[in-house]
Amino acid sequence: MSRLVVIVPLKPGARERAEELLRAGPPFELEKTQFERHRVFLTDREIVFVFEGEGPSHTLQLTGEDPALWRAAEAWQECLAERPRLASTAFSWTRTAEQEGVSFEPSPGPGDSEGGDVYPP
Repeated sequence: MSRLVVIVPLKPGARERAEELLRAGPPFELEKTQFERHRVFLTDREIVFVFEGEGPSHTLQLTGEDPALWRAAEAWQECLAERPRLASTAFSWTRTAEQEGVSFEPSPGPGDSEGGDVYPP
């Protein structure tokens, strides 16, 4: 899974307007993009947009040709303290699911199993 992370610094006092714009939803149909997941995180100083999808991260992008995206960018201008910037992954961890009956422990050797000796007497 690759990620596109966009950090948008907010002007002081712009959080309320940002929340209003976020409630309107994205300016494009997520179902028509290459993204599998999309999350938005908001603080008093910034918004972090996280887009996730399959394939290499350089192929994950927002289509600049979409007029709705440009209209939304205009609406966001009043909130921006500076230009949005991209963040790259510096660390990532994922818990692996335990599978019943699957073990990566060493195989038991002679005398380690409940079946007794491995070799006949």
